[in-house]
Amino acid sequence: MIDVTASLAPERQALLATLAALTPEEWALPTECEAWDVKGVALHVLGDDLSLLARQRDVAPNGLLLYAERHPGLDLRQLLDGFNEQWVTAATFLSPALVMTLLTLTGEWTAAYYGAVDPEQPGEPVGWFGATGPSPMWQAIAREYVERWVHHHQILRAVGRPALGDPLLAVAEEIALAGPAHRLPPLDAAPGDEVEVRLGARPWTLRRGPDGWDLLAGAATAPRATVAVADHEVAAVLTRGPNTAASTTELTGDVALAGAFAAALAS
Repeated sequence: MIDVTASLAPERQALLATLAALTPEEWALPTECEAWDVKGVALHVLGDDLSLLARQRDVAPNGLLLYAERHPGLDLRQLLDGFNEQWVTAATFLSPALVMTLLTLTGEWTAAYYGAVDPEQPGEPVGWFGATGPSPMWQAIAREYVERWVHHHQILRAVGRPALGDPLLAVAEEIALAGPAHRLPPLDAAPGDEVEVRLGARPWTLRRGPDGWDLLAGAATAPRATVAVADHEVAAVLTRGPNTAASTTELTGDVALAGAFAAALAS
């Protein structure tokens, strides 16, 4: 289990600090999310908060399923894009001050809800961890953290601000590696085989077990393959930045195995 509840409030505070420092012109800058400017990405984060509170905390009908009923024939990606876009479009009239006030409130509400829920309680499926059926709530909470972290960095890149560092980075690294560890196939690795992933100066080990890959903090004992990401590119790689330099990711040992893990990090 990865417990990120203590990191939810600090990450939201960091986002609010980022938004509070923006000029009116920066709120309107384009982002790598082609349809949205900086304000649009912030509104998307707000919409995510409201959606999870409604469907998880209040057990209201799932908004995505309601959208699907009105838009038959769309695949999952089209449904997600359409559902998110309708919210951002409808909420565009909100002022930056209102967006920040609402993000403050929803940040407090989500942190309180997630801090009180049983982390092992079954909840909705979390595809990030490879689930197709009910997932423990800690996985939903971890997904929300990394989702916020990714969108925060989309805003930071759009306005030319530096990436977030520790301790928020360390938490995101663990989730970003735990997702692939849960959903990756054997990749022709035998039980006991290890892949070391070095994110800057911090090493992580993925070890093949009888039922899948296990994520361990620290360096591998005898890695079959190694993936090393340059320190200044770690946040960009983990948030799928569009201009991440491939030359800053080094693959050694069993290059095919290392490449599979590198591709998973970038997907």
